[in-house]
Amino acid sequence: MTTAQLVFDQKERVGAWLQEQTGHKIPFGSFYAMGAEINGQIVGGVVFNNFNESNATAHIAVSKPTKLFLELLDHAAHYAFRLCKLRRLTGFVAESNSKALKLDKRIGFEEEGVLKHAGADGEDVIMLVLWPENYFRGLKDE
Repeated sequence: MTTAQLVFDQKERVGAWLQEQTGHKIPFGSFYAMGAEINGQIVGGVVFNNFNESNATAHIAVSKPTKLFLELLDHAAHYAFRLCKLRRLTGFVAESNSKALKLDKRIGFEEEGVLKHAGADGEDVIMLVLWPENYFRGLKDE
């Protein structure tokens, strides 16, 4: 029997999984994380850090795209835009990571700029922004 659930109270576990998936080597510092798991294994995660009153940095990874991952994204958008009342989310993706760029753009992120030679190997990094109104599934009314 397959068990699938969202995980909200294991930020260290989800954060470590996301770092492993993305190769993110720098600690997140103060952060919040939520994930999706199937049969006890994390298969998707969202980490928010670098919060201020308007913005946070979003880190997203998925190893198994499922309906549960879509539900996770809905919770992440609700958390960021409704609970934290952020005006935007910022993401950074290495220019060569076409898979992540495609996923982020499908979610609703738009390219906002390029950080020349800012990647770990000196490659360019694409700065992305997600505005609440551009979230691809919309935000449910409360």
